[in-house]
Amino acid sequence: MTIQGALLTALSSLAAEQRQASVIANNVANANTVGYVRRELPRSEQLTAGQGTGVDTQTTQRLGDEALAAAARASGADAAYGQRMADMLAQFTTAVGQPSDGRSLSTALGNFRSAMTALSASPDNAVAQNSAAEAAKSLVDAFHRMDAAVSNGRTAADLAVSQDVDAVNTTLGRLSQVDQEMAKAEARGDSLAEYQDQRDLLLSDIAKRVPVSVYDGGPGHLVLTTDKGQTLYDSGTVHALSFTHSSAVASEMRFGSSSLSTVTVDGARLRSSSSGSIAAGLQLRDGTLPRYADMLDQIAGNLMQASQQADASLIDTTVVPQTTPPTLKVDPASSHPMAGLFSSNNSAGLGAIYPTGGLARTISINPKADPDQAGGLASRIRDGMGSTTTGNAADNSGILALLGAMDTSRSYTAATGLSASLSLSDAASQSAGLMQSDRSNWADRAQTRQALDLQAQQNLTNKTSVNVDEELQRLLLVQQTHSASVQVIQTASHMLDDLIGLRS
Repeated sequence: MTIQGALLTALSSLAAEQRQASVIANNVANANTVGYVRRELPRSEQLTAGQGTGVDTQTTQRLGDEALAAAARASGADAAYGQRMADMLAQFTTAVGQPSDGRSLSTALGNFRSAMTALSASPDNAVAQNSAAEAAKSLVDAFHRMDAAVSNGRTAADLAVSQDVDAVNTTLGRLSQVDQEMAKAEARGDSLAEYQDQRDLLLSDIAKRVPVSVYDGGPGHLVLTTDKGQTLYDSGTVHALSFTHSSAVASEMRFGSSSLSTVTVDGARLRSSSSGSIAAGLQLRDGTLPRYADMLDQIAGNLMQASQQADASLIDTTVVPQTTPPTLKVDPASSHPMAGLFSSNNSAGLGAIYPTGGLARTISINPKADPDQAGGLASRIRDGMGSTTTGNAADNSGILALLGAMDTSRSYTAATGLSASLSLSDAASQSAGLMQSDRSNWADRAQTRQALDLQAQQNLTNKTSVNVDEELQRLLLVQQTHSASVQVIQTASHMLDDLIGLRS
C-alpha cells in the first residue's frame, strides 16, 4: 500500500469513527427517552479494484424488534381492557354500596321487612303504620339509586368510548404525517430512525384502545388494520372511526335502539377481539351494566307482584265464579288491574310487568298508601289498597300475607346471572354479590394483565433500549480505533518528512 493509500484509509476510518462516536453519544443522551430505540452505524470495507482503500458508512439504523413490539402492543391492549373494566366496575360498586351498607338494596329490603314485622304486632298503631310507609319509600329509593348508578355507569362508558374514538382518529392523523415524513426522509437518503420511534409510539397508543395488526411495506406504505382485518390506515389514507356519544343512557336502553351508537369504520361496525379500552367500554355499556339493570328490574317486578298477590282487598268479588288466579279490581284511571303496596310511576294500577324494562327506575309506593299523597293513608298497608273503609284495626292478615309473599321463591331469567328461583331477600343479596364478584374478578384480572404487559414491555426494552454500560464499552473501542487511525496518519507524515529530507 502506498503512503497516500494509507493516509486515505486512515482518514476514512477516522471520519467513520467520528460518526460512530456521535451515534453512541446520541444513544447515551436518550437512554431515558420514552420510545427511543438504540441506533447503530453500519460500516463496511471500501474496495477499489479488489483492494481495501478505506471504510464506508451507511445510514444510521434503528435496532428495533418488530416481533417483540407486536407482542407489547397486544399485551397493552389486553391490559387496557382489564383496567377499564376494573376502574368502571369499582366506580359502580362504590355508588351502589356493599350488601351490608345502609344504602344498599339488601339493607333497605331488610328494614322494610322489620317495619312490616313490627306493624304486624301492632296493626292499629299509627306510628308503626307510618314507619312501614317510610320504610317502603326507602326501599323504593334504593331501587331508584341503583338504577341511577347503572344509568350513570352506562353513560360514563359511552363517553369513554367516544373519547377513545377521538383519540384514535387524532393518532391516525399523526401517524399519516409521520409516515409521509419518513418517505421524504428515505428519498433524501436520511436516517429513518427518529420517524420509526415516533411511529411505534403512535401504534402503541392506538393499540391500547383497539387491537391492531401492522403491515410495514416501507416508508409511505404502512398498512394498519384491526386484529379482525378492518383497515384503519393504508399508505397515507386514514380510515377514521365513527361514534356518536349519548349524553344520557337509561338503564332500560338496549343496543340496537336508535339512541345508542356503535363504533364504525367506513360505515361498517368495528370488528375486533375483546381487547383494548373501546371494547371494554362497549361491553360495560351493552353487556355488563344492562345485566345489572335486568337484575334490578326483575327484583322490582317481583316485589310489585308479591304486594299485588298478597292483597286480598284487590280481588273483584263481583266476579262469580272466581278464576285462578283471581280476577282483580281495575283502576279506573289506568284501566289496569289495581296495584298492591308497590306500583309503578305513582299509579294505583299495575299493567303487564314483563318484559317492560326500567321497573327499578319507575317503582313507587302506591299513592293510596302514601300519607304524603292526596287521599293517601298509611293504614291501607294493613287494610289493603282496594279497601274503601277502615278495616279491623287488629287484623294483621294482610301484613303477614305480604311478608309471606316476599319469602316465596320467584322466577328470574338465567341471563341475569341470578338463580332461577329466589325469595326477594335472597335475590337482593345475590345481585349485590354478583356485582361485587365482577368487580373483584376484574380487579384481579387487571392486575394480572398489567403484570403480563409489564413483562412484554420489559422484554422489548431489554432488546431495543440503550444500555449505557455497553455504549461506553463501544465508545472505548471507537477511541482505540480513532487512536490507531491517528497513529497511521502520524506515521505516514513522518515517512513523508523523511522522503522530503532525502530529496533535499
